[in-house]
Amino acid sequence: MSNIWNSGDFAKIAPAVMIVGELLCDAVPTYAGQRVLDLGCGSGNTALAAARRRAQVFGLDPIPTLLQRARERAAFEGLEIEFTEGSAEVLPYEAGSFDVVLSSFGMIFCEDWKAAVAEVARVLRPNGHFAFTSWTEGSLNDLLFAKCIAQRPDLQSVSVARDWGKLASIPAMLRSHFGSVRVTHRKLLARAASVEQWLDGMKKFLSPVYLAYEGLNGAAAAQLDAKLIALGQQHNQAPEHGFFAPVPYLEIHCRPLAA
Repeated sequence: MSNIWNSGDFAKIAPAVMIVGELLCDAVPTYAGQRVLDLGCGSGNTALAAARRRAQVFGLDPIPTLLQRARERAAFEGLEIEFTEGSAEVLPYEAGSFDVVLSSFGMIFCEDWKAAVAEVARVLRPNGHFAFTSWTEGSLNDLLFAKCIAQRPDLQSVSVARDWGKLASIPAMLRSHFGSVRVTHRKLLARAASVEQWLDGMKKFLSPVYLAYEGLNGAAAAQLDAKLIALGQQHNQAPEHGFFAPVPYLEIHCRPLAA
């Protein structure tokens, strides 16, 4: 199937995860003047965060509509970022081009993840830093994706993304190109006026959920609604305040073998 992120509209819900890019830039940390690549930049959250720290920033994503939103946001803030349409599996940059490569829930959706990891290692400088995020195994988003895959087994990129949440698997997926791998546990907070409102946003804008509902008739859609609402309710820690759910995620820091 075509890239799943052509469906839905991730730019509409990206603001809810802006904090992830900010924390990632500070954790590296990102310094003024560094050449930084935001891989799978989407509508620009992490690229903008790096540019605010006065880095020289490049953003790459395969979805033109998301790149347009990223350009609009950068222009609004007066930030100079070079956005390029392209694939993580074949990066359009020379070897050793970047001090830092970042990816907030972007690179993890590459079906050919081995090629993507190799490309990141190629474009990093010898003492560079690769930092990216994935949804923790068993987290709300991981289980949400599992239910999407049960409905749509052809969502291969979502299956790959779930593998990046398995702590035991991560070192083996990276060790052919990175000598140092460190994982930090973080937590995002999902909020909505109700579980139903949360699900409505996911159905309209988050591509895996949007595609899980594609083509379902009324009864089948209602069945999936019930499953996902039950999932949301299981994770809701403040039902008296609508929907308030912690969503654990992993922040993964890697240094090249030569570093």
